[in-house]
Amino acid sequence: MQVLLLLIGTQMPGALRAELEASLHSPWGLSSWAHFVIFAGMAAVTFAWPMAWPWHRVLLAALGLALLSEGLQFFAIDRHPRWVDVGIDLAGAVVGMGLVVLWEARPRADGR
Repeated sequence: MQVLLLLIGTQMPGALRAELEASLHSPWGLSSWAHFVIFAGMAAVTFAWPMAWPWHRVLLAALGLALLSEGLQFFAIDRHPRWVDVGIDLAGAVVGMGLVVLWEARPRADGR
């Protein structure tokens, strides 16, 4: 579901995206935040149990998906791929894995 949202958002024309962001009265661009949150969520899901992919596999998948989503912007109206967006996506993935590590290291009621 998250990948579908990512790909739909990637193909949204720039004017439509700007209009949507303006209607939300957000003080910052939502596209970067949305990518960050989506990549954090996808990384957390794939890094946590039961999938428990190794960290390098999660980052490699995130890199591939980030490059794909930016590359698809060549075909969208008024959209341009940016390397900084790939960095934002990967930062989201790292934060998602970090949250899983923190969650799994928390003290539990049963003492484990």
